[in-house]
Amino acid sequence: MPNEIRQALNDAVAVFTITLASLASAAARQATLLSNTTERPAALIFVKLTSGGSAPTAGQLYEVYLIRGDGAIADDNAGASDAAITIENAPLLGTIVVTATTAKAFYGVFDTAPLGALGLSWGIAIKNNTSNAISSTAGDHRVSYQYYEPEIQ
Repeated sequence: MPNEIRQALNDAVAVFTITLASLASAAARQATLLSNTTERPAALIFVKLTSGGSAPTAGQLYEVYLIRGDGAIADDNAGASDAAITIENAPLLGTIVVTATTAKAFYGVFDTAPLGALGLSWGIAIKNNTSNAISSTAGDHRVSYQYYEPEIQ
């Protein structure tokens, strides 16, 4: 029987460096890009965002994008560090639909695998399309990742 390569999840969960406190409506922010010299194929992305003191518009979205690069070129001209970004071409990982609730935590888990390889450097971007800024407390938000690890069965 031939060997099979399966994707298992790495035990380690790491947190992105990204400043999301008070992210304004219609604004986007990218995380510091990660080096992928070990050529991990994909990752799960875990997102927790908390609405601010003014309720977002029900049915609106927090959008999560995958940013990939080769060290010189990156999606939407993303830089290496945590910064504001204008999203034009980065692939959408997924969305989190909000309710009209103040100070509410919203969650999403996204898989990068359907979008293909991560590349030599990668990260995520978050865009707030909810009509109100998110919470101004940094601890109200968390964006982390867990790599897939190929293993022979």
